[in-house]
Amino acid sequence: MQRTGRDMNRSMFTGNLRLLPLLSVLLVYSCLVGCKRTAPTVAVIPRTCGTALWEPEHAGAAAVARSVGLNVYWNAPMRDDDIRAQISLIEKSVDRGMAGIIVSPIQTLPLRTPIRRVLAKGIPVVVIDTELGIPSGPNLSYVLNDEESGGRIAARRIGSILRGQGSIAIVGIQPELKSNTIRERAFESTLSREFPDIHVVARRLGLSSVPQEQHSAEELLAGNTSLDAIVALSLTATRGTYYALAEFSKAGTIKLVGFDQDLIPPIRDGGIDSVVVQNTYELGRAAMETMNRQMHGSSAIADAVVQPVLMTRENLDSAEIRQIENMSWWASQ
Repeated sequence: MQRTGRDMNRSMFTGNLRLLPLLSVLLVYSCLVGCKRTAPTVAVIPRTCGTALWEPEHAGAAAVARSVGLNVYWNAPMRDDDIRAQISLIEKSVDRGMAGIIVSPIQTLPLRTPIRRVLAKGIPVVVIDTELGIPSGPNLSYVLNDEESGGRIAARRIGSILRGQGSIAIVGIQPELKSNTIRERAFESTLSREFPDIHVVARRLGLSSVPQEQHSAEELLAGNTSLDAIVALSLTATRGTYYALAEFSKAGTIKLVGFDQDLIPPIRDGGIDSVVVQNTYELGRAAMETMNRQMHGSSAIADAVVQPVLMTRENLDSAEIRQIENMSWWASQ
């Protein structure tokens, strides 16, 4: 028997009714997936990535982000001297609609204008590791490594291993980065006050790459035969100076106290005496907690200061150092 148009419409209507429960389930599922995808994303932009200094920041930030329902966009320049790349990443983060930006400036002055532009758009910012000269406020907070404490720690380590007497050099001085300037001043003032018989006989400005730092340190070693120790104020300077000492067969003979963890095996074998390490895991964790409060309009946000730690052969395997070295950001996603 031939079906009429009315019968066909009735059949289609009945079939659609049967599909309603399935459509409802799909609609709810789509909503849940969509909600998950639209969770706010915070851009975290360190000076560079893939190093023992900055990867723990990723782990600390990711751990907090997961607990408060935020996503992390992690990106950085390929070199820790590429200020243009860092500014570009900040600008692209704004264009992509990031809910907030956490940044560790490569230099102080060049970052001021880009950060002011971000703040003018009402996007919260947390600055890690160095002050920019812009006062903190409702949308701007700082989470800083205690550079004065780090400088004092290094000076007292030098005083201890040289037993209060000797000649030293300071390398890796970076006037363009406020945190490094504070670090250097604290070191010299503590050394002068507490160990007056230890003399600084050479100072070298920081350079942008490890090979340049190595070459500078080799020139320093060739021209100063009476050095007892060298203090390297940055990751790059520490690595370059260690390579130079190894080339001159003086690793361990001339004591090296560095900053900003990167080369860990030479600490174990004595090629590097010690390193004043930044707890970048805690810096990342504290920065994301601060960002979450800013995003929720908290009016009682104080800048945070995180204490550095002296890493030596004796404490290299301690629980404290293992936590500082935690790079397991993927376990926090």
